[in-house]
Formats: sequence, structure tokens, C-alpha cells
Amino acid sequence: MSDYRVGRDNGTGRTRGGFTAGSGKARSVWAAVLLGARFVAGGRRGSVRRVRSAVIGIGLSLLPLVLVLQVADGMIRGIAERYIETGTYHIQAQPRFGAEDVGIRRLAESVAAIDGVRYAFPERQGLGLAYTDAGRAGATVRAVSEELWSSDERFRELVELDAGEFSLGVNSAVVGRDMARRLDLQPGDALRVLTVRSGGDGRFLPRVSTFEVAGVISTGYQDLDRLWLFVPYERGARILPEESSRTFVGVKVDDPYGLPNPLFSGDPDSARALDRIRAELPREWSVSTWFEMERTQYLSFLATRNLLIFVMFLIVCVASVNIASTLSTMSIEKREELAILKSTGSSSRLIRLAFLSAGFLIGVVGAVLGLAFGLALAVNVNEVLELAEHAVDSAMRARDLLLVPLGARPVGAVDIISTEFYLERIPIRVDVPGLLTATVLVVIVATLASVLPARRAARTRPLEVLRKH
Repeated sequence: MSDYRVGRDNGTGRTRGGFTAGSGKARSVWAAVLLGARFVAGGRRGSVRRVRSAVIGIGLSLLPLVLVLQVADGMIRGIAERYIETGTYHIQAQPRFGAEDVGIRRLAESVAAIDGVRYAFPERQGLGLAYTDAGRAGATVRAVSEELWSSDERFRELVELDAGEFSLGVNSAVVGRDMARRLDLQPGDALRVLTVRSGGDGRFLPRVSTFEVAGVISTGYQDLDRLWLFVPYERGARILPEESSRTFVGVKVDDPYGLPNPLFSGDPDSARALDRIRAELPREWSVSTWFEMERTQYLSFLATRNLLIFVMFLIVCVASVNIASTLSTMSIEKREELAILKSTGSSSRLIRLAFLSAGFLIGVVGAVLGLAFGLALAVNVNEVLELAEHAVDSAMRARDLLLVPLGARPVGAVDIISTEFYLERIPIRVDVPGLLTATVLVVIVATLASVLPARRAARTRPLEVLRKH
């Protein structure tokens, strides 16, 4: 049948049977693949049902792996993008011993002229207490130039205006959504900010500054912007004392992900731009990348992502046990057929390859199904979450209608993903290399799960089987 005899070489590279040795091996492997496909597709109804169950098991185990891979990467990239585009910049250059505002502006202009740099803005940051008649709240006062809004398109794309406009006149201020909610602020309202500087005799001298709210903003990630209070750079430089604030140059390059970091890969030109910035600045200035400034947080994101992927991969390994069980049962059901194959000249190697091919085909079909459904779910994850929240809210409202009159406490609205800690919407970008890697690993695991059943089937003894039947 599939066992090709190979004669001696006749000097032309061909055997007497008409095939080269390499061709014989290729045909033998192809015959094993066809036999494995027959095992998977044909057979008794119970065998087909078990094969279908194994395929579905592999598909269902790959689905959460694909979903976690895409959603985790989207969350990490979305949060990191908001931090580096609206908060920390791509690079920060800060004087170690203080610097005059005029000098910082001049350095910002020289850094902006470097090849690979898009923008460079001076900024002063400090702490203050913002208060109105409705209450008070701690604030991170960010004194920036209005060019940050007019020139930086990525900042404008990621910062959503809830009300008013991002305008920083002499007495204007822009506040974050959470602060506006707590202090009951709307555009046009007055806002007072208390800052403190140290006096010459060791005492602390308070200073109250009044601003008019020009706009209310949000980045879609409340943990980032809940304390933000934007004021004009010149006004902020006056009310924020040097000893309790920091002044720096925020730099944005063409490709921030090309800067040294373990999360993303990008254009190495950004790393060269970083070297040029360090060479341009005076020796007493320190330069930090976005990853260095929030290293602990980003490494925490990465560790959580890797742990989730590892757990999902363990689920795939557990699902592969179903393949081993299916093929073991198949080897028992097909003992007569295997005995006939071996008695007519098929080798143990052919039988072994046939069962390995069966496991491989089950893995491929299951992986394709899991990849397709996983991608469909990942791409529409925001809509799925909204639908799930709507369903849970409806169930909770029905529960309240039934049980609150009996004395139970109302549950209220349910947020599956709270905007206080997560993004309002998860940005999904399909990671083709990552998905291909996951799919290949799943197929390899499925094939490895068929090794023991393949060895058991290859050890079938034709005489013992045929004698019994």
C-alpha cells in the first residue's frame, strides 16, 4: 500500500522502482497525512463526535488566549499612549539644580530643532489646593504654553473637551473632568488655587490665585487626569515656588515607541534622537524617557499581561488532553483496520505518522476556529462589554423591583470595567505576529498530545488482533 520498496541505485540517482529515495519518503509522509485525515473525517458516529469535541475544545481554549492577547495589548498601549502623549511626554529634560525660565525656553527651542524631534515645550508642575464654594480638592498644577494644544495634534486627539475650550489666557484655567465634578465647575466659573512657598525665616507663606475656568477635559483614563489643573506658563511660574515644584522641557519625537523599552518595538531613529538631545543639553541636565519615568507601572502592566497569557496557555494544554483521549480511543476502535494495514506491509512508522497527522489536523482546524471567533470577539470587545453591562443592569433592576419592597438593599448600576481604573474604550490593534505565534504554539501542543496515542497505535500486533476477530 503505502510502503514503497527502494532498490539499489543504478548510477542515475534513481532506484529500480522508479522513485528516488527522497521521493519515496515524501510519498510515505503524504500517505500518512491522508490516512490521518481519513481517521479524523471518517469512522463511526461516536468517533466523529469525539473528534468534533476535540476540535471545539481546542477552539474554545484558543479563543480566550486570543482575546486576552489583543485586549491586554490594547489596554497597555492605550494607557501608555495617554500617559506619554498627554502627561509625561516622550522625553523629559530637567535641570538638576534649577534653571531660569528664559534659559529653559531657549533650550526648548534648540531641542525642537533636532532631527527626529517634533515638539519641545517648557512646563512647570507643582501641587496646590483648588477650592470653590462647593468643596476643595488637591490639584497637580500644570503650567504649560498654549502651544501644547494648538501645535500637538496627538494631544488634541487624546484629550476630549467635555465643555468650553482649551484656552489659557492670563487668568484662564482648564480642569479635569473629575475635579470639575467634585467642585461643581463649569466654563466661566471662578476657581481659587492655594499654593505655599517657604519664607526666609522658615515659615510657610500661603498664596491664593483666582482663575476663570475655560474648559473641562478628559483623557478617557480617570486615574491619569483626575488631579490635572492647567494654567498659563507665565502665571504658573509666578505662583508655583521653585523649591516645591519642578520645571522641565517636555519633548515629543517622531516615534516614541522606538525609545528603549521592553513593551513595544519601533523605529531606532528615536533612540538616535535621544542621544542627540543628551548631547545638545548642558551637562547638569538629566534626560529621562517615558518608560524610565513610569517604569514600575509599565512593568506591572507587562507582568500582568504575561501572567494572563500563561494562564490561558495552560487552558490550551488542558484542552489538548482531550485530543490524546480522542486518539487513544480511536486507536482502540480501529485495531482491526490497523492490523490489516500492518499485515499488508504498512510500517509502524506510517501508523505513527498517521496518528500524529490526525492530532495535527485537529489542532489546525480548532486553532483556525478559535482564531476566527477570538478575533471577532476582540475587535468588538467594547460593544460586547456594553451589551453585557446593559444585560447585568437590566437583571439588577428586575432584582430591585422584586426584592427592595421586601427590605433588600438596591444594587444600582453595575460597571464591568470602571472608568476610574480603566480606559473608557479599549483600543484594539490586531497583533498579527503575536496571533500567529499563539496559533502555531496551539497546533504544536495539539500535535504533541497525539504522541502517546500514536506510539500505542504503532505497537499494534496484527496476528493478535486478527486471531481475536
